[in-house]
Amino acid sequence: MRKLRLVRIPRYLIIAASSWLSKIIIAGVQLVSVKFLLEILGEESYAVFTLLTGLLVWFSIADIGIGSSLQNYISELKADRKSYDAYIKAAIHILFASLIILSSTLFFLSDKLSSLYLTSFSDELKNNSGSYFFIASILFIFIGVGSVVYKILFAELLGWKANIINALSYLLGFLDVVAIHYLMPDSSITFALVALYAPVAILPIIYISFRYIYVLKTKVNFNTYKLLLSRSSGFLIFSSLSIIVLQTDYIVMSQKLSAADIIKYTVTMKIFGLMFFIYTAVLQALWPVCAELRVKMQWRKLHRIIFLKIIGGVFFVGLGTLFIYVLKDYIYSIIANGIDYNISGAVFVLLAVYFSIRVWCDTFAMLLQSMNQLKILWLIVLCQALIGGVTQWYFAEHYGIVGILYGLILSFSLTVFWGLPVYYMYKSKRLA
Repeated sequence: MRKLRLVRIPRYLIIAASSWLSKIIIAGVQLVSVKFLLEILGEESYAVFTLLTGLLVWFSIADIGIGSSLQNYISELKADRKSYDAYIKAAIHILFASLIILSSTLFFLSDKLSSLYLTSFSDELKNNSGSYFFIASILFIFIGVGSVVYKILFAELLGWKANIINALSYLLGFLDVVAIHYLMPDSSITFALVALYAPVAILPIIYISFRYIYVLKTKVNFNTYKLLLSRSSGFLIFSSLSIIVLQTDYIVMSQKLSAADIIKYTVTMKIFGLMFFIYTAVLQALWPVCAELRVKMQWRKLHRIIFLKIIGGVFFVGLGTLFIYVLKDYIYSIIANGIDYNISGAVFVLLAVYFSIRVWCDTFAMLLQSMNQLKILWLIVLCQALIGGVTQWYFAEHYGIVGILYGLILSFSLTVFWGLPVYYMYKSKRLA
């Protein structure tokens, strides 16, 4: 008898599958939380809460690029079968310093920054905006610093552990929100922020503390710090520019849209974000795989993987958009019953176009980062940020939510959509 051969599933797909489950849980928690938070805070306070949660992405750079720098070093050293404990210990030292410096800086700047960011609300909310801004900032700085744990685990091809920690932290946050909904239904924005995000901040810090104990006796020389920081600066610049591109809509919303439109836009983006999280999970799992294939010069295998993932990603976005559009009334009624979500079909078409473009662009951005090719990203994303800021501000003034989407699509189409793949093909041919 012929023996049956089991199909060997690539490890990155197993990690990606766990990422899908984790992202679905996280996005689901964020969506279901909307209903509870609206009932706790009311429409205007929830709009403030939404804008504050937009800071989470901004403070993802609290790791000052160390996470991505460390991830690539781990992948490279793993490929050569060398120890990387010294890099982990050095990274933790740098991250602790970043946490202290950023927290101290925000203590003095929160009042000023909040007065610029939260301008379209009642005097009562604006009077407390400084404390809201500071609490949100501290929570998100801890989350940004703690995220290095996920980079380490993904580089070690143990991404399933990262996904468990991440999903568990958001589930605990959701349980906190449910608890204050029933026990303290008139809670403030501060209580809501701490309830939802404190577990997300604390769990990774606990894990990284145990990881530090493991490498405590490892010797670290000055050159290790220098290598991490020299490479991290490139990731920090790129991440900062990318955040400006992707979070300009929050700045524009805070100045141009009403509280009702802010809620409508952010909830719709959360729904589509749940769908797109699944593709970003694939990219997150693929990053260390691509880095190792590049070190081993296996370009044909790398290109085949990427081509299939882009085709699958665009198809998935189209199918997901159709599903959301058909069931939109039911979906919105579950998330926040009583809120007017009258959104035209044109918005859904624009969202499908936008997220399809994101599949293409984010894939090539990941490839270039896995190759440590960052200078082109600085230049082209800077141009994108300028175009995106101007177009979103202009179109939002005239077309509201649709205008913001016009600006986003234009900023990607005129810059990274063609620039990143052209540079990647040029660079891969030179390295081959």
